[in-house]
Order: sequence, then structure tokens, then C-alpha cells
Amino acid sequence: MKKIDFASEDIESMREVLLEQLQTLIKKVEKIKRTLDKIGYPVNVDISEFKKPLMPKEIYAKEIVVKPEKEEKVLKFSKKKETITQQKMLTRWEDIEKRAQTDPAVKEFLDIMNDESIPVIEFDYGKKSKKNKKEEVKAEVTQIIPENYRRKKNILWSDYVYDVIRLTGYPLTVNEINERAIKELSLDKEEQQASFSAIHSSLFRLKRNQKSINNYAIKGSRTSYYGLAEWFTKEGKLLKKYARPF
Repeated sequence: MKKIDFASEDIESMREVLLEQLQTLIKKVEKIKRTLDKIGYPVNVDISEFKKPLMPKEIYAKEIVVKPEKEEKVLKFSKKKETITQQKMLTRWEDIEKRAQTDPAVKEFLDIMNDESIPVIEFDYGKKSKKNKKEEVKAEVTQIIPENYRRKKNILWSDYVYDVIRLTGYPLTVNEINERAIKELSLDKEEQQASFSAIHSSLFRLKRNQKSINNYAIKGSRTSYYGLAEWFTKEGKLLKKYARPF
């Protein structure tokens, strides 16, 4: 049999086309199989063997002969650190059509590639962009809006406590925060009975878990004043610009 030279760029194009067509066929067969299963006519079709990527030299193993040539160029890829040796393939793409006249396997693949009824599926082999795992930054609260802190029968105490302290601009006591909550959130009698404990618990969590709140007490007093953690020095002392006005 006469051997025909096949350029390396031609065999690369041939490989890409065949792999795309093979992927299309696999998806089409899987779709038909699922449809038959749904309508009560299951079929035993095993396409696992065809899911591995096939090189053209494997498809036309009997027709194409590959002879490695001396290394002409070595391309270095900084990322993969691989070297690729260029090879010459012995045949030309346009002459494959002639082979199809005598080889049923070649003809079958050419028919598939020329079948316009089969949809073309585009595969994106590029690197997927990494999703930003950080949560979106919430818009800074500029005023207390009661509806923003109520969820049906529950109150978002941690959010409310933090916002009240930040908007006030200086440390507050639990009693001061509680008095504001009664007015600003229009707490009913039942909510008022539980508000003090809820505020105290929220301050504890904000300080211990989130570390967004810190507190201090005046010497000789049991009253604690709660402010934002950024208002304090590393030693835990309140910065002068955040001192209480009275």
C-alpha cells in the first residue's frame, strides 16, 4: 500500500475534529438511552470504552504508519515543564476521502463528520475562573431601620447591637443599648422582658467569637462599657477620640 505523507499540523486538526465528534456521539447515545429507560424500554449499551480520548492513529491504526523523526524542535512550557518532539505523519488529510472508498471504518467516520443533523458541541478547555469565596461586603448601615432587624418573631440582636454602638461613636452600657432598643424597635412587653439578656448574650458572642467588640470598666465600678474592637489599643485601652462625652 502506498504511504502518504501527513503533516503534523494536519494530524492535530484531525485529532481535534474526531474527538469533538466522538464526544457528540457519546452524549447523543446517552440521551437516547435515558429516554428509552424513561418510557420503559431499557437497553444495555456500554459506551465506557469509547469515553477515553482516542487519537486518530488509534482509529486508523491499520492505515496510518507513524515514524518518529529526529528531534527538530523542543518546545518548553514553563507551567507543565514538558518537552514535545515534533513528528511527521505519513499521509495527508485530503487523501483520507480516497481511503473511505475502500475502508468502511474510514467512511463511517467521514459520514459522521459530514452529518449536519448532529449538533456541534463546544467544549471549553480553558481554566475555570476561581470563584470568590469571600462573602459580599454588606452596605454600611447609616441609620437604624427597625424592619431590618426583625425576622418574623425574631430580632437580629447581634446586628442591632453592633450597629447601635458604631453609629453612636462611643462605648455604651447594656442598659443604654436596651433603652434604645425598646424605643427604636418598638418592643412589646414580652420582648422587653427578654431584651436585656439577649443584648448581653449578643455582646458576649461579638467579643468572644467574632472579636468585633471589646469592653472596659472604670476602676471601682462593675459597669462595663462596650465599644468596637478597633476603638481600642492592643493593650485594651480605649482611644481618646472614642471617649464617652460624659
